[in-house]
Amino acid sequence: MGLKLCSLSSGSKGNCIIVASDTTTLLIDAGIAVVHILKGLKLLNLENPSVLITHAHSDHIGNLPALSRKFCPKIYCHKDSFFAVNRHIKGGELMGIDSEFFIGDLKITPFKVSHDVPCVGYSVYNDGRKISIVTDIGCVDNSVEDALYGSDIVLIEANHDEGMVKNNMNYPEALKQRILSNRGHLSNETCAKLLAKVINSGVKQVVLGHMSADNNRPQLAYDVICKELNNAGKKVGVDVGVALAYPGKASNVFEVN
Repeated sequence: MGLKLCSLSSGSKGNCIIVASDTTTLLIDAGIAVVHILKGLKLLNLENPSVLITHAHSDHIGNLPALSRKFCPKIYCHKDSFFAVNRHIKGGELMGIDSEFFIGDLKITPFKVSHDVPCVGYSVYNDGRKISIVTDIGCVDNSVEDALYGSDIVLIEANHDEGMVKNNMNYPEALKQRILSNRGHLSNETCAKLLAKVINSGVKQVVLGHMSADNNRPQLAYDVICKELNNAGKKVGVDVGVALAYPGKASNVFEVN
């Protein structure tokens, strides 16, 4: 028994992540076309997914109407997002949650994060293993750090480089302020500092997601995180893996047994 994770897409153009045990499959968010979701499930030999929604922005629920018609699945979101998500349900059953719950052999714990709409991350447990997923987070507090602590795999947002945002001539000032605010997105530097705090709790794999195409570069994000982890005493590639999740492209499959 164990857990596996695969990002089917991560970024402002659409998000969907698979987390699965041997018997239970979760889709976290539904921001990509159903055909791509079906392709990902087939690739991993998975079926009958339940759906967890982090929040009601279009890049996370944009294809939920089509997905809910196709699968008629059980769909879960935090109770604070219930009415915003419910408008997009065309089949299946929506359940509002605000504490630990179970789907099959998976225990799932939502934790609130700071964003400009109600938003949560999720920790998923099975047989002593833990995967945590957190994106769309403007700032880090002790509750987020506690939620990630003890995870085997962490998929986390490394959205932007602060300097690139500030110097982006194509972004209006209001948008820059939103991104950089405590209700916006996580910078490479803040992501790195958070990971350095939890890396010694047993984290074996880090996956960097939700990277901005305009205000970040994959190699830059990777380098910033690796430097911080190396400084924290964890040699990347030996003690811990660091990988990237891209928009419109499936990541590697990461598994912990």
